[in-house]
Amino acid sequence: MFKKTAILVLFVVLNLSESFSQDIQFSQFYAANLYLNPAFAGSAHKKRIALHQRLQWPYLDAKYITSKVSFDTYWHKYNSGFGLVFVQDWQGSNDLRSTEVDLQYSYQLFLSESIAFRAGLQLGLFSRSFNYANQLFPDQLDNNGPTGSLSFDSHNNPSRQFADVSSGGVLYSEKFWAGISAHHMNTPNQSFLGEVSRLPVKYTFVGGYKFFLGQSERRKSTIRQEHLERSITPTIHYKFQGKNDQVDYGLYAAYEHYLAGVWYRGLPLIKDYDKALRNNESMVVILGYKIQTWVFSYSYDFTVSRLQRVRTGGSHELHISYTHDSSPKRRRPLKRLPCPDF
Repeated sequence: MFKKTAILVLFVVLNLSESFSQDIQFSQFYAANLYLNPAFAGSAHKKRIALHQRLQWPYLDAKYITSKVSFDTYWHKYNSGFGLVFVQDWQGSNDLRSTEVDLQYSYQLFLSESIAFRAGLQLGLFSRSFNYANQLFPDQLDNNGPTGSLSFDSHNNPSRQFADVSSGGVLYSEKFWAGISAHHMNTPNQSFLGEVSRLPVKYTFVGGYKFFLGQSERRKSTIRQEHLERSITPTIHYKFQGKNDQVDYGLYAAYEHYLAGVWYRGLPLIKDYDKALRNNESMVVILGYKIQTWVFSYSYDFTVSRLQRVRTGGSHELHISYTHDSSPKRRRPLKRLPCPDF
């Protein structure tokens, strides 16, 4: 057991730069839309705050815990959106830690009466650290187990800070949307050990079409009305970074206050590495509830890859968001994105 632990840790340390080559992923990617694409900043045309928590593979020591808080708003006078995103991620036994703070700006352009385009820019600051104190290295072991001595491989808990630049755009109408984004456009150096290890650019494509099944309208007061949507929305989410790529495709459904979604993540038919190793990952199910300006949603990832043999515990995500509209009435109605309103 000790030898397996030491070998695993040594592998992680020797390949530490590679361990950060892939970004955090969210199953509820439209609930984390500011992380998905900076062009979504201000897309609600209201003040919006969102909390997001993800726990991946809780039954394993190699679990991932991610917390995200975001705020965005829209400046109607200048057709501009502004966003602020804070993300913190822990890998393993809280030994690999990443902190990210992003400032976002977006501009909305009306191409016609039915089509609009949003462009976004993001400037971020990353801080990443690795805790060597909790690790066990080969030179701390003998045939009887741990020796209790200090390791020659200790690097005094190194850390790395770097700036990051991202951009994106979304084209949409009342029923369809298509967006693309590029993160880490400056390919920052992420190495802890004095080497050069560039963070690859991550490209993301999202798209979908909303089929309205009719809308019900309920009067809340003598002044304001609430529109409760009934719709089905097929979506696709494709991303690639370095040598890795992945796709999510499935359906969202909204029935007045209730939200639901199901989709598959992986590339089983497009990218099979060999007969014994297929690019399958998970099936995801979402349930949500909307009440006035609040949205609550929960999702669970069912592991369908070979990793299911070790009983990972799947992945859990919880999302809570609140929107507030304090702007005066506008003569020209603003077009809202038809993306799933999670």
